[in-house]
Amino acid sequence: MTQQTLSFEHPINERIRTFLRAEHLFQLAKYRFNSLESIWDARDCVAAIIEVFNLVERTEFRSELAKELERHANSLQRLAKTPAVDYRALDKVLRELERTQEVLKGYSAKQGLFPQNCELFNGVRQRLMIPGGTCSFDLPAFHYWLNMPPRTRQLSLVQWVEILDPLEKALNLVLELTRQSSMPTKEMGMSGIFQKTMAQQASCLLVRVTLRSDLGVYPEISANKHRINIRFLYANIEQGKPALATQDIPFELTCSMIL
Repeated sequence: MTQQTLSFEHPINERIRTFLRAEHLFQLAKYRFNSLESIWDARDCVAAIIEVFNLVERTEFRSELAKELERHANSLQRLAKTPAVDYRALDKVLRELERTQEVLKGYSAKQGLFPQNCELFNGVRQRLMIPGGTCSFDLPAFHYWLNMPPRTRQLSLVQWVEILDPLEKALNLVLELTRQSSMPTKEMGMSGIFQKTMAQQASCLLVRVTLRSDLGVYPEISANKHRINIRFLYANIEQGKPALATQDIPFELTCSMIL
């Protein structure tokens, strides 16, 4: 029987940290968009989409995404000089990178992506930061929209999702290439602790720890470009402060890096 595993990721730099947060918001928005049966689902969907817009409208997000696409393209082009490489698969990825870069260039010129002509959702955006600010008495038009049929609500959100779709595809491509850039190694947390010094010739972007879920522990990861420190803690969520694991913890470690 296959063992159930859990994976925990830890970003090394601020760029990857932002990308992971954006990925989380895109996934939440898409999940809610596909299940708008209840008013509360619709509320969560609108809030998630607005959070995505708030993040991606920052000019540095799109420029950082473009830089990361170019970095991956340069790395893969160097890989093309390796005799054992699968040139067909490599060419497919490079062409996908090129297409994504072209699409992203159109976004780099847009200072504001949020649909400004939608007074209803602009009102929601302005009041989301206020605790309870989207109550029915604050936004009666939003309350009316929430009580429309699910299909009607979904159609209202289509243009928002379509605006964000190319950015989500670019983000997913960057994170997929980052995650696949390195192979995992089998490691052991001795008495619940693991430390590793990073190689100097490459810059790690993302650390991933994968371990069996039946071990009853989770990793507390602290890492930078020089060193990784991991403490494995017992998952006694209901019993106050977590305690350091006392047994040796087997796990897989992936240090995603681009040469």
